[in-house]
Amino acid sequence: MNIILAKSAGFCWGVRRAVETARKTAATDSCGVFTDGPLIHNAHMMELLEERGVRQCADPATLPAGSTLIIRAHGIPPERRGELAKLPIKLVDATCPDVARIQQVVRKHAEAGKTVIILGDHGHAEVVGLLGFAGARGKVVTSPQDVEALPKDLGEVCLVSQSTQSEKLFEDTAAAVIRRHPGATIVNTICNATRSRQRELESLAAQCGMFVVVGSPASANTQRLAQIAAGLRPTVVVDSADELNRDDFAGVSTVAVTAGASTPDFIIEQVAARLAGF
Repeated sequence: MNIILAKSAGFCWGVRRAVETARKTAATDSCGVFTDGPLIHNAHMMELLEERGVRQCADPATLPAGSTLIIRAHGIPPERRGELAKLPIKLVDATCPDVARIQQVVRKHAEAGKTVIILGDHGHAEVVGLLGFAGARGKVVTSPQDVEALPKDLGEVCLVSQSTQSEKLFEDTAAAVIRRHPGATIVNTICNATRSRQRELESLAAQCGMFVVVGSPASANTQRLAQIAAGLRPTVVVDSADELNRDDFAGVSTVAVTAGASTPDFIIEQVAARLAGF
């Protein structure tokens, strides 16, 4: 079987930065290094970090004094940052800079008195953080239909996006916002890594008979990538090479492999190697 590996597959720069931050911190800190929830959405990478002394923490208030807590790549609300700063621990910020920029966009428009509509997944860590910067002025939508269900009297409106949303979904949602709130401010905050990953699927579709998308079920950008891929070619989504089934690829001569932004290279390589053996 011929395997084509997407150039954009694997860690985005924000995830790579967060992982390297955790590794370097663990290498120089002897008092204990923890992450405020999962640093990134990939269990395989979190297991490797734990082997290097980086552990997840469910309740930072229970950490020993002098411990180091790393803020996850998805970012956190400002209120939580304030609470963590009061603890007798050291804070290391691994928030993705792209996410940090969206936070500031949200804060700017909320402070200007606008209602900030966030296209994103309810409960996702990044969206929870963005809502914190919007305060009472934040609204989360998942589709153009959700926009129609919002109250009409929102005043001035600004639309932003979770960094890993679909470009097509953002365009459709923006159109719905403008129809309902003419003059709304539209800020496309989908990150470049997500854009390039999604756009590469179209060129790959012309070269393959099937897609394999590698990434965690908890990874929003992986699931979005899988949805787009499935609209172009038959698609299999796996978290590891062990989940591949030879029968799924019967009659397929070329498979394109892509991966979510939090999928480590070694997992992608294992998937590609197993596919090559089919």
